[in-house]
Amino acid sequence: MTWLAELRTAALVGTARHPAPPPPSELGVRPPEGLSSEELVLDQAALADAVSRSSRESTTLAAADLPEPAPPDDAPIASDAAARLLELLLTQPPVGQELRDMLVADWLQLAQAFGRRVPHRLLPVLLALADTKPGVAALLQPAIGARGRWLQDLKARGSDLPAASATDWAELKSADATKELERLRRSNPAAAREYLAAHWDTLGARERAAHLGTLAMNLGDDDEDLLEQALDDKAKVVREVAAGLLDQLPASARARRMATRLLPLLRVKGVLRKQFEIDLPSEPDAVALRDGIAPDPLSGEPDLLGRLDTVVRGAPLDVWTKASGRSPAATVALLKSEKRVLETIRDIAALRGDGDWARALLELRLDLRLLNCLPQDEREETLIRHIRASAANPFALATPLRDMPRPWGTALAEAVLEQISAKNGGQLASMLADVLPAALPPQAAEQARRLLERSDDDAARRRVLREALQYQSFRQSLTEAFP
Repeated sequence: MTWLAELRTAALVGTARHPAPPPPSELGVRPPEGLSSEELVLDQAALADAVSRSSRESTTLAAADLPEPAPPDDAPIASDAAARLLELLLTQPPVGQELRDMLVADWLQLAQAFGRRVPHRLLPVLLALADTKPGVAALLQPAIGARGRWLQDLKARGSDLPAASATDWAELKSADATKELERLRRSNPAAAREYLAAHWDTLGARERAAHLGTLAMNLGDDDEDLLEQALDDKAKVVREVAAGLLDQLPASARARRMATRLLPLLRVKGVLRKQFEIDLPSEPDAVALRDGIAPDPLSGEPDLLGRLDTVVRGAPLDVWTKASGRSPAATVALLKSEKRVLETIRDIAALRGDGDWARALLELRLDLRLLNCLPQDEREETLIRHIRASAANPFALATPLRDMPRPWGTALAEAVLEQISAKNGGQLASMLADVLPAALPPQAAEQARRLLERSDDDAARRRVLREALQYQSFRQSLTEAFP
């Protein structure tokens, strides 16, 4: 009788009548010592099940289609303490979902810093979480190790777009081709532009517009020739996309043409109180129409303010300082009565990432787009200045605070906690509930603890502070768990 047949007999008639057989020597295993006859049968049954499953051939895949085995993981595994904390977060999190996601991201960052990897048994549940949490997915490498990358490749097999080539790119569906261009613009902007130029004449108007819009990623002066070509496109939607992208290139030929149109419209008037006087553009000629300035309508009055907006958007910002003979800050002061023009300049300064104009405009109003034009330390200083202003508005502060890199600097954290501790600070606390725990640096934990210990009937404020301290405590445990 074979081993499996003898094992079945022992299970059916009982070990008193038929003892459990020893496993075949070919398997290279021996049963544990000290087991009873009944336990030996169960042990052999488990072994037989594992052997049967592992030797079963696939009924859906040919041998040639089976994936290669996972390569060995060379990175050292995380310590037992760190692994237990990750398993706790993934399977039985002691905190809310948002805090859990932040702490998992922290674990992955610590693993990267110390050159440790995720235990293999936790990879499936971690990768499942990353599928729905982009913040976690972005930090998986290199902490998931070779086995994790192997699992990712298995999952992604057949779902990724093929790398485009000069011959097959045009055969992709329109939406897929746009995604491929976006992907390529991230890594090789010139190649994406060349693909688009090569297939330009084969595309429909909507495809040309959608694909041209991908140049917004890593836009540079090298893209100007294709954008100038697109200004002559027969489709209005394509011309509009091209003009919008050229608005972001202040050194382009179109920007110089717009500067030539704008400068004669500007002059500074007044003796005691100087301010800009701005004329409106005249009817556009053929070159101006090509640059995107609207023609006169068939009926009714032309939109002269709209034309001015177009010219202002396309011209370099130094046209204004040239006309005023002053710095950007002093020039902005001359424009305070020109609300619409200031708003257009604000849009353009943000699009171009112009730090000098951003600083000048931020003196008038806090604007997240302009704040992003500044280095991080300067962004924090600007935010602190607005937070401490008597007219600080929670709704105006919440968005830029949420967008700041985390953790914040100590000074910014202290200023925010002071604002939260004010009479109506619970409103700001609620708006920052999902970012405050990770935004507060460890140095601010004691200040948060003192605020929480105060008698306070604002439940929202207490909840946010409690979660922040809970996060800080768990974060400290993670730090101590890594060597």
